[in-house]
Amino acid sequence: MSVRSVYVSDPTFENDRIHIQGEEHRHLVVARAEQDELIEIFDGKGNVWTAGVESVGKRETIAILKHARHVGRDPIDLILALALIRVAAFELALEKAVEVGVTRIVPLAAARSNAAPSLRHDRWTRIILEASKQSKRYYLPILDTPKTFKEVLSIPSASKIMFAERAGAPLKSALAGSPVLYLVGPEGGWTDDELKAARECGFHSVSLGAAILKAETAAIVGGSLIRYEMG
Repeated sequence: MSVRSVYVSDPTFENDRIHIQGEEHRHLVVARAEQDELIEIFDGKGNVWTAGVESVGKRETIAILKHARHVGRDPIDLILALALIRVAAFELALEKAVEVGVTRIVPLAAARSNAAPSLRHDRWTRIILEASKQSKRYYLPILDTPKTFKEVLSIPSASKIMFAERAGAPLKSALAGSPVLYLVGPEGGWTDDELKAARECGFHSVSLGAAILKAETAAIVGGSLIRYEMG
């Protein structure tokens, strides 16, 4: 079994001990963390501490520091701009995109989005955190506030990809280095105006094959293929 990950944004050790409280403590209680069990504490900025559980009380877990290390940042900066879709589908894509290595997520209000921008930032941040813990991503991905299509087109990137159902080219030819920004549209697809505007801003239309994928599937598959091609 892999070592359990615990997120503490600004960990403080006193006499090599850390007091874990709040939501992360409750997770350890539910998971039935035991004395002497090893856990990983990370701050979302590449710092990781291995610690052994000393005690699990009602209000806090106390752990003893064993080892500290710093993990280098992933050289591939992968940005997903995902059209606002049904909440459940968007949240599935959010979780799995983090697991496959997306480093920034930008909710996008596309012309055919079937969901309005909503104040779910706290919930989405929690989903990103849990996915990061699951997949051992020691740098927390950035979550933007919802942006317009025009705002997304102006995000700086070396590779600009727009996954589209029609007139799409192979992925490999569209990759020119990191950062990689890839756009995934809503279930109704991109409008002609959006396709034109993206092309004028240097985006490459890329196909994911003959099958018509759901938006959440395209976000996950697209991210995985980009990371594969980037090595």
